[in-house]
Amino acid sequence: MPGIAANQASFPRSSAIRQSVPLVTASLWLVLFAVTLIFSVTLCDGRLIFTLDDPYIHLAVADHIRSGGYGVNASEVSSPSSSIIWPYLLAVTETLHLGAFGPLLINAAAAAATVVAFLRILESAELLDPGREKPLLFFVALLAIFSSSAIALPMTGMEHSLHVWATVATFGGLTEAARGRSPTAMHFAALVLLPLIRFEGIAFAVAAMMGFALLGQRRFAAAAAAVTLCAYAAYFARMASLGLPLLPSSVLLKSRIAESGYEGAGVFGSILRNLGDSFADPAGFRLMLLGLALAGAMALLRSDRGALIVCATVLAAIAAHLGFGQYGWFYRYEVYIVALAVLALLYAAARARAVLSVPQWTAATLASIGLAGFASVGYASAALETPFASRGVYEQHYQLGRFAQQLYRRPIAVNDLGLVAWGNPNFVLDLWGLGSERVRKAKRAGRYGPPEIAALADEHHVGVAMIYDSWFAQGVPASWRKVAILHTIPVTGARGDVSFYVTPAAEPLLVAGALKAFASTLPARDRLEMVAP
Repeated sequence: MPGIAANQASFPRSSAIRQSVPLVTASLWLVLFAVTLIFSVTLCDGRLIFTLDDPYIHLAVADHIRSGGYGVNASEVSSPSSSIIWPYLLAVTETLHLGAFGPLLINAAAAAATVVAFLRILESAELLDPGREKPLLFFVALLAIFSSSAIALPMTGMEHSLHVWATVATFGGLTEAARGRSPTAMHFAALVLLPLIRFEGIAFAVAAMMGFALLGQRRFAAAAAAVTLCAYAAYFARMASLGLPLLPSSVLLKSRIAESGYEGAGVFGSILRNLGDSFADPAGFRLMLLGLALAGAMALLRSDRGALIVCATVLAAIAAHLGFGQYGWFYRYEVYIVALAVLALLYAAARARAVLSVPQWTAATLASIGLAGFASVGYASAALETPFASRGVYEQHYQLGRFAQQLYRRPIAVNDLGLVAWGNPNFVLDLWGLGSERVRKAKRAGRYGPPEIAALADEHHVGVAMIYDSWFAQGVPASWRKVAILHTIPVTGARGDVSFYVTPAAEPLLVAGALKAFASTLPARDRLEMVAP
């Protein structure tokens, strides 16, 4: 009797430990994220600065959505956003006057929700017994934080944290369906949001819809498909009404597969080249290893139809990213699929427990955790780099935005758009093409060079251009004159040196006065070199 009583008393204690694991891990994440955020703000002289310039493009688009436009200039429509829904979410936060805190709050909430959902899925799969396997539980908790890049990713200010949450939540819905339970409204929202947050979310969304149907949730899958198709139809109709391409310029400029398909060119060769690039890229190679490990784990689950379907949907998404996806740009393009692959591998290990001996299962679980840790190492590195990346953006892009909006206050040309365009009432000419459909089309047609650049600058009365010289292989217009070079130390920036050019439309005294004031107010590590005429 005493033994029975002791065992009964242990169950509530074990249950309490089990229920606290996601919350304890979320608390650990909060401490780590807060330290990173404070360090970043400190290095940026008390300012919240994201680790990339790109999120400020979305904020600029959000501001123009609020006023009935779409793009980065009031007088010109363009489609620089890489997401369908993200600019509209930011339009809400901009209406609330949250500024940069808007995307930060959304991303932080999404990161915390991802960590909790990740661990709850594995708890439901009975991966670990908190009473007996606390060391493994500790490592899995760390994986929940780092495989989803929950520390670094929110500080990019982009939509990727929300994308990772939608991916993990959709996987959770699949695991519930595999257990014979109905997915919830949250699972439905996550599934529908997947392809609206990021275009590459289409692959896992389609695979998941098929998985739900095979798991007996046909009406759920059909409803999600219908809502997604309606959302895409509305977005395409909006873009067509504005005279814009159906896909954003960011997708068309950065993805050779998307551009080839949209322009009617053959895509098979582009897919093969992208697949080769995936295997050559360290992140792509690690993703391939995760996929192979997951396929091997599935061989142990032959009698578990539900688990096989769940894992097969993930394998389909991994294959799609290897063939079509991208990597890098501060570890953000592939993070959703790495987090999904890690979660699926641990889920498969949990489901294989019933068919393995204790030593076999322990070895398989340790191997899975080790591989998952290896695949996640880049995101731990990103967390350490984050404060310095924010400082790099502050010392270059923020300073360029300050020059354009506070000192020069005239139409200006750039090749890195975000902080110069957000909140700028003057025209910003994007010479790279994200914020200018005319530039994108000219580049695609192979007729973009100094004459076209000069014509665009003259048309918009641009007096100053701030660009990376190396991005313009054919050079700049002969009528432009280099007057200064800003020397910075970038982390995520493409280049450290930004050249300042004046055009025939410039007012020399105004430019000289603005540059003098600019040089005297730069951060200590920056240097403005004046170029002799």
